[in-house]
Amino acid sequence: MSPSIAATTAPPSAGQMLRLGGITDFRDVVNRSFVPLTVTSQRPHHFHATVQGQMLDRIGLTEVVADPHVVERTWRLCADGGTPANYKISLMLSGSGYLCQDGRDVLLNPGDLAIYDTTRPYTLAFDDSFRSIIAMFPKSFVPLDETSVGRLTARTLGGDDPMGAIVASMLRQATGQLGLLTPAVGGRLAHTMVDLVSILLREQLETDPDPRQETLLARIRDHILANLDDPALGPGSIAAAHYISVRYLHAVFQREGTTVAAHIRQLRLERCRDDLTDPRLADETVTRVASRWSFSDAAHFSRLFKATYGETPSAFRAARLHA
Repeated sequence: MSPSIAATTAPPSAGQMLRLGGITDFRDVVNRSFVPLTVTSQRPHHFHATVQGQMLDRIGLTEVVADPHVVERTWRLCADGGTPANYKISLMLSGSGYLCQDGRDVLLNPGDLAIYDTTRPYTLAFDDSFRSIIAMFPKSFVPLDETSVGRLTARTLGGDDPMGAIVASMLRQATGQLGLLTPAVGGRLAHTMVDLVSILLREQLETDPDPRQETLLARIRDHILANLDDPALGPGSIAAAHYISVRYLHAVFQREGTTVAAHIRQLRLERCRDDLTDPRLADETVTRVASRWSFSDAAHFSRLFKATYGETPSAFRAARLHA
């Protein structure tokens, strides 16, 4: 790459390409293009990079080609204030690099997408020359809470997922093209790109449950089993016992493909089935068995039981106790 051929104290304007010589010039440009960063290189005076980008309606899209270096967003820089809260999503086009944030690190190879949060420290380390595209946009543009997105930082996104391929393709095509469009059209296209990123993030969250939610679900299931004979057991009492909202409780079970009521009903039917085939309980009426597990309507219980096991409770019991 050739030495600097443009003023390097400002970010590239729409579509402008800056060829930079020296780590200082590069640091100035990336600080102005993104957020304040610490940028170092083992060969600071023999460092070359090319930066090209554009900004439309607070959405930046930048292509970087650079020699090996390390980028750090430190706690001090995060705490300085005055920097908008942004997400950055990176698409590696060639070469490779490490991204570290939130206690995780990932090796990004060509085709890999990853997201990181500018309000928390992160490190990018490139051991070889590379080429990548970075989109930066306000966190408010993503309709997901920060805690959820925080589960996806410093991880590869998409992989073989078709949605990941769509996002990567749009990033590639948009680079260098937004500047050729009118601001209104380019802005709409940029927002469409962010919308696609949001869909990808939501899809990743749906296919990769929060470990904390898995722990909560296990506790809830244990609670249901321990209180299965309690007629008052229901979404309200379960949510209160775990200090969560009923809405959130329903969301937890929806992720499992069921509902709270259906889960409780199924477990109670299983207890009734076991009791009906227990010789020690042969003298108990079907109504008594159903009542013990909070089925107060005998006719309703009989219909549920037959729909589940293919026989009425009495026929099911007779076939097994007198076989």
